[in-house]
Amino acid sequence: MYITNTAKLVEQLSLFISYVQEKDERSSFISFRDSTGFLGREEDYKSRIAEEARKELNYCSWNESWVGTGQIAECAKRAMNKAFNLVNKNQQIDFKNRLDPNHPKYRSESERVLYDIYRNPLCRESTAFTNAVEAFGAKYDTIAFLFFIKDDTRFLPISTGHFDKGFSTLEIDYQTSYQCSWENYKGFIEIIREIRAVMEELLPMQGTPRLIDAHSFIWVIQQDRFINWFPSAEQKVQIEQTAEKLIQNVVSGSGGRRSITSSTFIRSAEVVKETRKRANGICQYCNNPAPFTDKKGNPYLEVHHIIWLSRGGEDSSTNTVALCPNCHTRMHILDKPEDIEILKKAIDSTT
Repeated sequence: MYITNTAKLVEQLSLFISYVQEKDERSSFISFRDSTGFLGREEDYKSRIAEEARKELNYCSWNESWVGTGQIAECAKRAMNKAFNLVNKNQQIDFKNRLDPNHPKYRSESERVLYDIYRNPLCRESTAFTNAVEAFGAKYDTIAFLFFIKDDTRFLPISTGHFDKGFSTLEIDYQTSYQCSWENYKGFIEIIREIRAVMEELLPMQGTPRLIDAHSFIWVIQQDRFINWFPSAEQKVQIEQTAEKLIQNVVSGSGGRRSITSSTFIRSAEVVKETRKRANGICQYCNNPAPFTDKKGNPYLEVHHIIWLSRGGEDSSTNTVALCPNCHTRMHILDKPEDIEILKKAIDSTT
């Protein structure tokens, strides 16, 4: 598992929800495929690029006898013309030069490499990737795009500096810059898969999130306009409440379509369970019994982080209390230092 800081991921997902809702000027489901929404306009183009490039490549029609004739090269050049910003412009030019017999950078093996990627069932994808690096250089944008065209449900485009920045934001210790290899690419995709699984479980989305949607989430949160976005006071409260709700939904089973198996989310779930158990059905602020029981017959109390996650608070039982909905709302609306002290004392009295 690459995700080691649950609180950081939940914090960024909460910010992301509020940010997108502000851009869309509505507080509804998140959609990557609604062309009228922010994400649809800004991010859904990548799937269209893959489809258009695949049509130009038309690799299903290739025959092995085409290798060395220039026919595969022409298909690949047309496909690369569709890459838009998924491949650095200089890399696009370099790719085409290596397919041009009249250019000094021409590589005679380039068509064979392309044929092996798309049409040779006996060539392992790891081998095809390595051969592509040898033929076209360690140009990560280019190689990843070639695989993205092949199958955009399994592979992804990459822009190393941007994704390293996004991973750093999530405190994921992984670097892709100057690491163009099959093993690194597999790790990159696995990180996005883990994030996609969390999005499927926790985000209020229309439809099941695709791998490319998780890719877009990382892309958005590393952009300067997102980093420099300042939510209003009301939005800050909503973001913190959303962060807490996302984790608590994992425990109650109401957060999504299936159970998250990530060990980091298991730890967060255990924090919620331990905190509620410690409160024993009594709000740790007003000292009144829980106002009602949930569907399982358990006293309904909401787990609150005394030092908010967005302020660097730990996702641990020493930083959480169980509150009735009314007191929980009070904590977020008033945000009084004296209330924090009361909650800290409440923990001390029950430990």
